[in-house]
Amino acid sequence: MKEFLKCHSQIQSWLSWLYRFLYGTRKKIKGTGNQVLLQGSFLKKCKIEIFGDDNVIEIGERCVFQNCHFYIRGNHNRICIGEECKCAELEIWVEDDSNQTSIGHNTRVTGRTHLAVTEGKTLQIGDRCLLANGITMRTGDSHSIFMQDKRRCNYAEDIRIGAHVWIAQGVYILKGVSVGRDSVIGAGAVVTKPVPEETAAAGNPAKVIKEGITWDSERFME
Repeated sequence: MKEFLKCHSQIQSWLSWLYRFLYGTRKKIKGTGNQVLLQGSFLKKCKIEIFGDDNVIEIGERCVFQNCHFYIRGNHNRICIGEECKCAELEIWVEDDSNQTSIGHNTRVTGRTHLAVTEGKTLQIGDRCLLANGITMRTGDSHSIFMQDKRRCNYAEDIRIGAHVWIAQGVYILKGVSVGRDSVIGAGAVVTKPVPEETAAAGNPAKVIKEGITWDSERFME
């Protein structure tokens, strides 16, 4: 079926529109110059809300989304999702101006994942990643913290997740974190510092516990 849809883009576009119509995707858009580009993706019981100007949500071909929520309040923001992603209960929450949120091709989100992007920052997730249930990533703290001389000390920072990263259940990834390709983040970890490529990290705060690894979604028995 996947190969058939690749070769028949008009049929794919019609089927994806019918799917969204039948399964109740809701849109609430206020402002000018906003675009929602769904490009043959399949959305079931999703919600799209945009308040502001010149915002773009672009979802690649043959994506499947269920019970997801896309929220933008601000201007000049971008949410770009690659092809053939499968996401359930994903919430992307964007506030302020000029934020960039991207998810690469063939990435899967299995449930209750919250991505919060603020203060004009970037949250990037690479190709072929696997996100389990109950994950939170935030580029900022939502509220301000000041020193006694009134200087703010908690500005937002980018988050960048490399290609082919497995993030297990209940992980919290804080602002300023990068995770290298082919890495694994263990269940319940709180990631406060960069994680190198091809490593496993776990704990609170997360620390590298194994190096020189990769992973596969299949379960191989020796």
